Amino acid sequence: MDLGVSYVAAHLPEHIDMDMRELKKIGCNEVLFALQENHLVYLRGALKYGAGIAREHGLTPYVVVWGYANTFGGGRISYYMLEDTEMWRVAADGTKTAFGCLNNPKLTDRFVELTDLCRQNGFQGMFVDEPTPQECFCEHCRGMFSAKYGGELMDSRETPEYKTFQNETVTHYTDSLCKRVKALDPKQKTMACVMVTDRECFESVAAIPELDIFGTDPYWLLTNGAMSIEQACDYAQQTKDICIEKGKTSQIWLNGWAIKAGLEEDVYTGGKALAEVGCDSFYTWSFRGALGTNEECERPDVTWASVSRLYRELSGK
Repeated sequence: MDLGVSYVAAHLPEHIDMDMRELKKIGCNEVLFALQENHLVYLRGALKYGAGIAREHGLTPYVVVWGYANTFGGGRISYYMLEDTEMWRVAADGTKTAFGCLNNPKLTDRFVELTDLCRQNGFQGMFVDEPTPQECFCEHCRGMFSAKYGGELMDSRETPEYKTFQNETVTHYTDSLCKRVKALDPKQKTMACVMVTDRECFESVAAIPELDIFGTDPYWLLTNGAMSIEQACDYAQQTKDICIEKGKTSQIWLNGWAIKAGLEEDVYTGGKALAEVGCDSFYTWSFRGALGTNEECERPDVTWASVSRLYRELSGK
């Protein structure tokens, strides 16, 4: 089983070195650098030095462009959306919002540019972070809907075709990214995590030929969550089974962010149960309980101690 953690990166090499040393010590053999646009344009230390430092410590370095184009997920502070409003989503009333439309080819083009930048700096794969159905009525979405279903997207919001189209958008977007990444460099790993709320998309995303690793993140410890650890393990089993059928590497994500005080032991016991399902890859979001971010656990050091304990056991460290 591969073990990794998402890492909202420092920009100073000595800090990255210290953190990679710690990840290796607890048993990781991979790391997912969560690079925001600031890391790629201004605070470039993580981009320039991160992959090399990770490899020095025996870790395979991958990248998630965290908050890419203000699509779903954390870290959504995209200046690309300010520079190019043509990528914005369009609401039913025509209002534009600064969230990238998954059907806009410019979004894929920009992702490939960033992939090439990361690849040139030694990173070995790209992660598609929680693609999810969107509400958008831009020209690209209307054209794609009309071409397939022969109707007007705006008039179809209450139809089964509209729901299907939304799910197809998730698959189309992920497929476009993976195809382009592999065309750029076949050696680059392609990874995608689809949320359990988008379970209907699991099979179609996992079936993408150019996708290497498919996973999900059953975060049962989130505040106001309605999921049990048993349900989380069931999602992990479904992911594993689908990946066996589709010939993919399976990946499961452990919740190590926004953990309330008193629930830290559940991170360990629940994580152990998830790991026992036997997915090929086991990851945690995120390093040190998301310390210093808006996703910080109430007691990040205690959460991280649970994650570290689990990883040492899984890796035999």
